[in-house]
Amino acid sequence: GGEKISVNNSNLLLRGCVIRNTDYVEGIVLYAGHETKAMLNNNGPRYKRSKLERRMNTDVIYCVVLLLVMCLIGSVGNGIWASNMSNIEQAELFIPNEENGEALNPALSGFYMFWTMVILLQVLIPISLYVSMEIVKWGQVHMINSDIDLYHKETDTPIRCRALNITEDLGQIQYVFSDKTGTLTENKMIFRRCTIGGVDYPHAANGESPITFLLPNAGPVSCGLTKRPASHHRRNISSVSAREVLATVAQSEEDSTAMDPTEIETDVTPDPVLYEKLISTPYSTFACNEASAAVPSLEKARIWDFFINLAICNTVVISNDSDDSVTASTTPDPYSEIASEISTASSSSLLPQVLKKLPSTCPPFILLITLFPFQQISTPGAETYKPLFPNGNHAIPVNGNTNNSANIGAHFNEDGTGSEYETEYETKVFVPRFKIRYEAESPDEAALVYAAHAYGCVLAHRSSHGGKESVTITLPDGGGKLEFEVLHKLPFDSTRKRMSVIVRDPRNGQITLYCKGADSAILSALRLKTPGNDLSTQSNNSTDIINRTKQYLDKYGRVGLRTLCISKRVLTEAEYSEWEQLHRAAERDLENRDQMMINSFVRMEDNLELLGATGIEDRLQDGVPETIEALRQAGIQVWVVTGDKRETATNIGRSCRLIHQNDEVIELITETPTSILSFNVSFSLPNSTSYPTIDDKDLPALVMVIDGRTLDFPDTLVKEIADKFVLLARRCRSVLCCRATPLQKGMVLKLIKDKLHVMTLAIGDGANDVSMIQVADIGVGLSGQEGMQAVMSSDYALAQFRFLKKLLLVHGHWNYARLASMVLYFFYKNAAFVFLIFWFQILCGFSGGNMIEQSYLLIFNLIFTSVPPLVNGVLDKDIDAATLLKKPELYMQGIKDELYLQRTFWINMLDALYQSLIIFFFLYVVIYLWFSVGTCYITDDAWVFFVLNIYLDTEVGLIEWGTVVTTAAVFVILIHLGIETKTWTWIHWVCQIGSVLVFFAYSLIYNIVCATCLPPSNPYFVMERVIQTGQFWFSILLVTAVALFPR
Repeated sequence: GGEKISVNNSNLLLRGCVIRNTDYVEGIVLYAGHETKAMLNNNGPRYKRSKLERRMNTDVIYCVVLLLVMCLIGSVGNGIWASNMSNIEQAELFIPNEENGEALNPALSGFYMFWTMVILLQVLIPISLYVSMEIVKWGQVHMINSDIDLYHKETDTPIRCRALNITEDLGQIQYVFSDKTGTLTENKMIFRRCTIGGVDYPHAANGESPITFLLPNAGPVSCGLTKRPASHHRRNISSVSAREVLATVAQSEEDSTAMDPTEIETDVTPDPVLYEKLISTPYSTFACNEASAAVPSLEKARIWDFFINLAICNTVVISNDSDDSVTASTTPDPYSEIASEISTASSSSLLPQVLKKLPSTCPPFILLITLFPFQQISTPGAETYKPLFPNGNHAIPVNGNTNNSANIGAHFNEDGTGSEYETEYETKVFVPRFKIRYEAESPDEAALVYAAHAYGCVLAHRSSHGGKESVTITLPDGGGKLEFEVLHKLPFDSTRKRMSVIVRDPRNGQITLYCKGADSAILSALRLKTPGNDLSTQSNNSTDIINRTKQYLDKYGRVGLRTLCISKRVLTEAEYSEWEQLHRAAERDLENRDQMMINSFVRMEDNLELLGATGIEDRLQDGVPETIEALRQAGIQVWVVTGDKRETATNIGRSCRLIHQNDEVIELITETPTSILSFNVSFSLPNSTSYPTIDDKDLPALVMVIDGRTLDFPDTLVKEIADKFVLLARRCRSVLCCRATPLQKGMVLKLIKDKLHVMTLAIGDGANDVSMIQVADIGVGLSGQEGMQAVMSSDYALAQFRFLKKLLLVHGHWNYARLASMVLYFFYKNAAFVFLIFWFQILCGFSGGNMIEQSYLLIFNLIFTSVPPLVNGVLDKDIDAATLLKKPELYMQGIKDELYLQRTFWINMLDALYQSLIIFFFLYVVIYLWFSVGTCYITDDAWVFFVLNIYLDTEVGLIEWGTVVTTAAVFVILIHLGIETKTWTWIHWVCQIGSVLVFFAYSLIYNIVCATCLPPSNPYFVMERVIQTGQFWFSILLVTAVALFPR
């Protein structure tokens, strides 16, 4: 009879979760054992078969057919001999009679011989090839893992090959599907600019590098990531962090500047104009309801709501470097003496010397340099002198607000009247007792929270007591603290593309929803209002403000910034109560809860009031443009599938050379299915195996840009436009999909893969890329900042996108060439050896007799000819790595599958046929013409067929002649592989020579030690006798030369 509480992700601790700032947990264990998500989703190991392996299976079937044909020929031949025993003198030697002495039924004899031939010739089926391929692929994986060029030193992350059976597919990729955020970019978000109420605040000083300022009676000091000459344009800044000051001192000593790159995304320099507006009126003077606020205060109320939204509309976890509470410490300061010296020396030339006395373990100091009220402001449009704070003495913070120990700011004196570089300063130094650290689900959230922190709206504390959650923020300029009661959190999902939080304002108890999300999701949910003349007095949703915000969103997108819209909604108690009842019902629903929850979220996130928008920079990774350029030159079509808006994605596409300056861009952006169905494709396509490259002058360069909404029509419509879309996409050299959901990423890849039957590779770094990675022939996960979901679902794990260039163009090319050659070689050598046995059947009445000693049959493929092809499969290099990287078009060999075609398979089989004919009949015919024919007889121990007299006055037995044939086969097959080897190393030489020596050593020892181990054959002292004759070596060399002459 109690209240029902739904169980969802917000109150479930999943496996692997790390709990912070929590004293204890009370709960029960759910979904354990076989009911865990991992067990329910475990459908067994996901096995991928490479394209080469699938084609090899077809060729194995051809070998089976060829084996059946040979067995059928043997069966028919045996039946003919059995039916004509009276006419063939030697027939009784090979086809025995029945036990009662009667002749064997020819049909029954042929039937028996069919299965005898299957057993005898089954070596034609390369069973050992599958084992050899696994060994070679293991070696190839080891070579890839050992490549130092694929190791990322900064993060200590090597490449990891998680799949051992598709290494050759790396050399046949035709389409690459890539995510953008975190894959092409660093996923380190940096707050760059924002617009509030239709007014743009460029934050010109934020992220600029380097910054030059003057210390009293000292030369200009540069702060930043890179050096710049002292003669460069210098400007005053509002504040300088102690880290930068200390780095500057180190630069003066060592002529170098170092700055931790991980701190960049937390460094936000506030816009002076926006900061002045923020602190000019305390937040406590505003009411949440616009109607009760003074009209001139609408703009400032909008700014306050904007930063409150940034601070609390998130799921950020707060932690700090100290175990103490986030309060000012009263313990003695060990650095107070140094701080006093800095304060005393600030008006003299001794300040740099005092700063040098700081120990290396000194915590970051916050240096507040008092400047004069007239400062030079650098903006994109003008350079003028104007008072920053004419009404008071304020500080502009960097990395914090001005009223706590994390402040970085500068006080401005009203009475100062001096030049730009006045030498009298009042300096105050504070030593912080802690440093707040935010841990967010995504870098975007962290960047926005740090931006609010820089303006003084600091997310200070989260708490939960009695089932009620609250969030506390500190206000800038000594505004105190505000504790908001969190009523509901509406989490982000890819369908709504936004998240919200419902809170109760502590000042008047009013309920407010703060929402942020993609512009397409927020702008469509606004409540429109009538326009006004003055932006500062217009309501949030006036047409003018919305239009100006859209213009700035487009502007941000064109310069490559990621955009988010910030909004809010003020709720009445009745509205909230009504929604809460419906929402509770949706939570308790067991059948359709997911959809009902989404509908509930959408119902609340309506009639929003637009506050503004943000622009966040996500920089490209090193080497991305060069990698995409090389992939395009290699004939690979590159698709970038991202959730960003079109302008942002297009700008990044141009930056990373996905879109060239001379490319013709086709945009498929529509909101109605009718328009997308009306377009037509009226150009001719290249051949099925031809793919346009950068150097293809005959075809115009086309790049397609399409958004997720265009791809999100009902299935019936998608089927109608699928063929047109694929036809156009195939013609384009690059495709850019923007505003795509995670599900659409996988659907688009599957559409291209199924329609065009091409080899695809997907690369991403987050959970939203998993569907795309799993659908592709090869999935590559980047171990970035969005967890390990992509890596765990991938076949290969990289640290940087640029590593894909060498992985495909070098290792992919090598692995494909090695395995293609090795597979064809295995088919060849097995067929050549089996054909030798088959030709002998002509001489022995298709009786299943064999002139090759039985032990040779057993270990010919296992020992004598097994190691050299394995070495070639791992180490052979047809082209060196530098050439492959310099000429990416060489990769087309794998795309067109030139090395392993049906034609090449049959060519190798014909080669085996030719070489077997030369080895068998050349030895037989030539020596038969040279020497006299021997006789045939049967002994008690074994039947021996004396075919030839190679030596005068010496009879050559069947096993002796078979030993000569086997030796010739070993030489021909191994030298054939040597001719196919492109790069010789000492390992190749050792394996080739070692295989020959092992053959002779085994033969010499076996013929003496175990001559009668496999009766009826008796090879006693055969090899010892033949190797002493010149005729043996002459015949081997002659046959080898003739057999390999075509090669």
